Amino acid sequence: MPAERGLVVRWSTPAPIAGADLRARRAAGRLASRVALAEAIAAWRAAFGDAGWQRAPVVHDATGAPRFDHPAAPAIALTHTAGLGGGAIAMPGVPHAGIDCEPADARGASALRQIAARSGEDRLEWCDDAWPLRMWCAKEAVVKAERSPADLLGRSLRVERVHPAGAGGVQRVEVRSHLGRAFSVVTEVAGAHVRAVTA
Repeated sequence: MPAERGLVVRWSTPAPIAGADLRARRAAGRLASRVALAEAIAAWRAAFGDAGWQRAPVVHDATGAPRFDHPAAPAIALTHTAGLGGGAIAMPGVPHAGIDCEPADARGASALRQIAARSGEDRLEWCDDAWPLRMWCAKEAVVKAERSPADLLGRSLRVERVHPAGAGGVQRVEVRSHLGRAFSVVTEVAGAHVRAVTA
């Protein structure tokens, strides 16, 4: 995925765990997101230099959103699903970071189509059959960027516009948040996953 303007983003694939139960697979996904975040920290340091927050632990705020336990730290976002983890760090002066990923063959796609039919979002000019997951991941990335409650996903966020597909199947999606802010979200299908990133 092209670097989203304003963010340092990295993705990590966890090692497969044969016969693992759901709890073990979730733990592997969480670990993959932390590996991706560590790689994003290294890339941020290479681009902008060393900073005290880079060694601060990651904690969770009252909404459950991750952040570095340091007053000067930039915004971060983490995501993980079966087979992929991601981490994003805002560049200097960028107030938000949002990221999400889902398996491209996720079972909930038919329910997302029904939700989109009610809102009219299904009539937008999506570039492929993965559009329900592009829509969902874009909204989830905005929820993470704003540190909003997840229950707003289906009720208060709306995709207002989709842009024509770019190189590599990247499609930019414009999402209006429940606070009225407009977010431009980069979505793509990469291998077995749909990914979305916004700042």
